[in-house]
Amino acid sequence: MARDASTAVDAIYTNPAGTTEFKKTWNVSLNSQTVWQKRIINTTFATGTEKEYVGEAFVPSMPSFLAAWHHNNVTVSGAFTIAGGGGTVTYDDGLPMFDAFTLSNPLTKGMLLSDVGGSAELEGSSYIFGWTLGSAYRFNDYISGYVGARFNYATNNYKVKADLSKLGMGEAEMDVDQTGYGVTPILSMDVRYKRLTVAAKFEYRTRMELENDTKKMPKQLAASFPNYADGVKTDADMPSYLSLGAQFEFVQGVRGALGYHRFFDAAANYANGGDKYLESTNEMLVGFEWDIISRLTLSAGAQSSRIGVSDKYLTEMNMNVDANSYGGGIAFKATDWMKINLGYFHSFYYEWKGDKEAYGKNNYDRENQMVGIGVDLTF
Repeated sequence: MARDASTAVDAIYTNPAGTTEFKKTWNVSLNSQTVWQKRIINTTFATGTEKEYVGEAFVPSMPSFLAAWHHNNVTVSGAFTIAGGGGTVTYDDGLPMFDAFTLSNPLTKGMLLSDVGGSAELEGSSYIFGWTLGSAYRFNDYISGYVGARFNYATNNYKVKADLSKLGMGEAEMDVDQTGYGVTPILSMDVRYKRLTVAAKFEYRTRMELENDTKKMPKQLAASFPNYADGVKTDADMPSYLSLGAQFEFVQGVRGALGYHRFFDAAANYANGGDKYLESTNEMLVGFEWDIISRLTLSAGAQSSRIGVSDKYLTEMNMNVDANSYGGGIAFKATDWMKINLGYFHSFYYEWKGDKEAYGKNNYDRENQMVGIGVDLTF
């Protein structure tokens, strides 16, 4: 997991200045990740009623493509990646805000939406597609630098289906698309001495606004979703990002690595001024690789993520919480020019308790696991 000082093909993304260490002219990596995720909200309403809401997401394939041309001291590289988001989550039983409506309604006071024969379902998807292009140059035997940029195209969709017939309000359906784009300048430096490689990458803040294209917005839901009215624009910056990494080869075929990530969330602009309630996110990473034989490599790693959020920032629609992730992988060199990679990791989240909302309190938890497969080609 600690790939920030990598000089393998994935350096095109993780350590682009390190691509000057490539041995072959052409270096290509094709990858796909499969993701399983749950988002869990346990709500205690002001009335004392308790209920659990579960959002489930399954992403069969989240692809990426990396390619680089290397000659002497120069490397030119490009990549297509999912730079943010990456899936669709569905809450089959809606969100707490829907039940809060009937619990507080004089005609249905103290009753959940399902208790009065109603129902609600929410589906939300989010993707930021990224296209990166840049070039690295080796200044001497020890130092390389990189300059590049990534074009980001964001697309979100939110659908709500609610049956309020028993309340005399009929059926209601919301369908909103959000789109926006921005450019991320990227700088990177790679320093190596004997068996040690140290690297740094900095991605500048990406200014981005998302504009609503609201296809459906019934009057019954308009008050609950004012930010999703047609034509409304909301801030959705991608924060500045710093990665630092070091990799050391203890003996031939055995490598260890450390990494550090910092997302400068408080300096970005988010919807509803959410950045006012944020601090920077910090991540620590460690990893090991062992070439058992010349064609077979095993790896293991861990990542600790501390999200700089506060109670005022978290909501049922936005619930990022601290986590520890652990994973392992295997790489098989099928030929001199082809390597096959397979990896797995699981994230264990810290439950956030007692988020105060107008209707009561929420506890937030998540589950996440991912399988990745890739093919590296060098020739």
